[in-house]
Amino acid sequence: MSDNEVKKAPRQYPNNFEAEQYVLCCFLIDGNAVQDYLRSVNEDYFYSPRHKTICRAIMYLANNGTSVNVITVNDRISKEKSGDINTLEYLTELAEITPGAVNLGDYIKILERDMIMRKLIEIGNTITEDAYTSDDASGSVTRAEQLIYSLSNKTNTKGQLEHISGASQRFLARLELLGSNPDALKGLETGYPRLDRVTNGLQPNSLIILAARPSVGKTAFVLNIIANIIRQKKDKVVAMFSLEMPSEQLVQRILATNTDIGMHEYSTGQIDEESMQEVWSAHTELGASKVFVESVSMQTPGNIASRCRQLKAGEGGGRLDLVVIDYLQLMANDKEKERRSSTRQTDVSDISRMLKIMAMELECPVIALSQMSRSIEGRTGDDKQPRLSDLRESGAIEQDADMVMFLSRENDSEKIRESSNIILDIAKHRNGELKKIRYVFEGPHVRFTESDDQSFSGFSQI
Repeated sequence: MSDNEVKKAPRQYPNNFEAEQYVLCCFLIDGNAVQDYLRSVNEDYFYSPRHKTICRAIMYLANNGTSVNVITVNDRISKEKSGDINTLEYLTELAEITPGAVNLGDYIKILERDMIMRKLIEIGNTITEDAYTSDDASGSVTRAEQLIYSLSNKTNTKGQLEHISGASQRFLARLELLGSNPDALKGLETGYPRLDRVTNGLQPNSLIILAARPSVGKTAFVLNIIANIIRQKKDKVVAMFSLEMPSEQLVQRILATNTDIGMHEYSTGQIDEESMQEVWSAHTELGASKVFVESVSMQTPGNIASRCRQLKAGEGGGRLDLVVIDYLQLMANDKEKERRSSTRQTDVSDISRMLKIMAMELECPVIALSQMSRSIEGRTGDDKQPRLSDLRESGAIEQDADMVMFLSRENDSEKIRESSNIILDIAKHRNGELKKIRYVFEGPHVRFTESDDQSFSGFSQI
């Protein structure tokens, strides 16, 4: 080694041994401190293996309603057989450090910072290794984004095993909140009162499938929901991905829904000056909204998830309230290698599962439009009512979805009329009831309105 070379000392993962000791001391001598941080702190906050073991024992005791002190923690570690002959002595030393409990929050922030830095290093190593070995650049970028997003969005206890009593406590708190304010936990309102009453709003983390045969109006229905959001909930962030319709056509339909000007007038440009003022007013509403659209015929769940993460972190300001995909069967599988040899049914199963994962990762409802199989057209009479088995190409769609809704014409002979009845049938609802809702569809304005007549044979009125 030359005189100019300086041997660098090996780098250690970020950690603060003293801060770890202070936090554990506070937990050992102050039962309230444990309860205050029970939901946020876990063993990953600690770098020292011994401190990890102590934290795990403390959290186990606290979750089971047992007092936390030197004796109970040592007993728990002994039962786990994860300590050593000096464990009791070390616990006693920790309890005698007596740091200022008022600074506990600051100590925990130090541990959280170092934990995040350690995870960033691990993610960086994983990304580097993947870059050396992968032959799928797009897949590697998607995996890297997922790792980074997962860290930024879930640095606390999400994804960690916990005693069921913790979940039970949160559920009871939810019940208490709902009892005092039934609207407190409403999801995203669609602007359709009956639908919102049944669903309690579109719930975060939910995959919602809206299925219909071609030309029944599934695209128009979701655009009506977006149009309602533009009019009533301008702060909501919505992302729509269309795989078969240019964004200009999407805008045309929204404008037709939100104005008294029909699709024919928009298509021909025959709009008088007075009506043009209405168009500009609706255009201004669009500009004030937080609705984003992308029209690309080749889409994969990974691409859509990537766009949504960027939107949420950027112009969404940390929020994303709804994702709409039109439609599922036009999507491609992210797994390029498997795409060459897999069946379409396998592809759709993978896509469906990835959309559910995306809904949970982004913590917002995802509405995916879906085609139905042609078998429904071969049935007669009342047997033409849509069934879950009619979902095209894969039963996995039914399995992954939290809610499945079907759109169908009440009377096929009405389809050439300017106004007709459309039935929305909630055929699967993981956390609620099944209902049918009758809508009046105005063709010239591609507008859905809930009908005053909601009586159905075999279904209660909403």
